[in-house]
Amino acid sequence: MTSLRARQKYQRRENMLIAARSLFVERGYTKTTMDAIAERAEVGVATVHTYFATKEGVFAELARMDMSELKHEGDALLKQSPEDPVEAVHALLDIYFKVQNYISFDVMRDFAAGSKKSGPMRDVAVWINHWQSAQVNEALERGRASGRVSESLPLEELAYIIIDLLIRFYDRVTSGEDSELESRKLKVRVRLLFADWRG
Repeated sequence: MTSLRARQKYQRRENMLIAARSLFVERGYTKTTMDAIAERAEVGVATVHTYFATKEGVFAELARMDMSELKHEGDALLKQSPEDPVEAVHALLDIYFKVQNYISFDVMRDFAAGSKKSGPMRDVAVWINHWQSAQVNEALERGRASGRVSESLPLEELAYIIIDLLIRFYDRVTSGEDSELESRKLKVRVRLLFADWRG
């Protein structure tokens, strides 16, 4: 049975994350301070620093939580994904696009900028790229097993290319391009990758 103290610690941490999320959405990452998070969560700023060393650490933890949900959704899809590799990858991309339901494009842009230097955001970005590549690779392996992907195609490299296209998609939409249009373009590009490589 969980002790009262452990439950209180967990709830305090959750309250800080809830406060941070609302502030990041309202003000953006750069304009949110640890003091503001502490005030919104009704704790001292030293308490926030006890749980999260830096604001970047808070932001990275929120990103990890959100993306964990999408990872689980992708894992569930792969248990029953279409054998057609294009359809399977498109279905995974539809899940990855849901990140837009969690954060605004401004916050997404802040995360992308923060992930370019070493630190908690970079660590989360590497983790995201790793599991997304693994999921895409698994979808491609299913396509190969059904005879729909050429044996000569290096699947890990193709998965890397698809995730690289996804990263570029996010760069464009966070720079103001229309996300619906860009998502359709990305799916067309994925389809083109398979044009000469079907089994």
